[in-house]
Amino acid sequence: AAAVVVALPFQSADELLPEVASSCSEVPVIAACKGLHPKSLERVDEVFVRHVGRGRMALLSGPSFAREVAEGMPTATTMAAYDESLAAQAASLFDDTNFRIYTSTDVTGVALGGALKNVIAIAAGIADGLRLGHNATAALITRGLAEISRLANACGARPETLHGLSGLGDLVLTCTDDQSRNRRFGLAVAGGKSV
Repeated sequence: AAAVVVALPFQSADELLPEVASSCSEVPVIAACKGLHPKSLERVDEVFVRHVGRGRMALLSGPSFAREVAEGMPTATTMAAYDESLAAQAASLFDDTNFRIYTSTDVTGVALGGALKNVIAIAAGIADGLRLGHNATAALITRGLAEISRLANACGARPETLHGLSGLGDLVLTCTDDQSRNRRFGLAVAGGKSV
């Protein structure tokens, strides 16, 4: 194998990664999942590093609905790794005319952008479900980005990362389209459904 891509819900990482680490010890392990660990609150990269090490972990994140990627629609994302050459190597595995990957060494910023936007997307879904208007949703997304950026910067992320594809790009996509599970969750809550 050239690499292992983990595209399962992040909750399954602790169960899967020990097997990946032992059976595929020489190839990059690419996280194509987002979130924070439900118990430890570790970022995706922290969990992957714990199992496979810093030198093999890469993180694919950014504004990309799987259905649109599968249909060949133009998409741009970010591949982050602690080493620029690993980020470039991992990105090259996905190189395609309609799928552009930018590289980054700000793994913290990419991981937090992909995780924290979910909270804002739920709030945007609630705001839209309550018909509070586009002004309210725009304000919510903008102020949400400010909060995400402050938290990510406090954790060591670079500001430009949160203003790129894996921050602002992912936030806008997740907050504005009903393909987003988090947005749909917010719409359901606004419609009176229980959590």
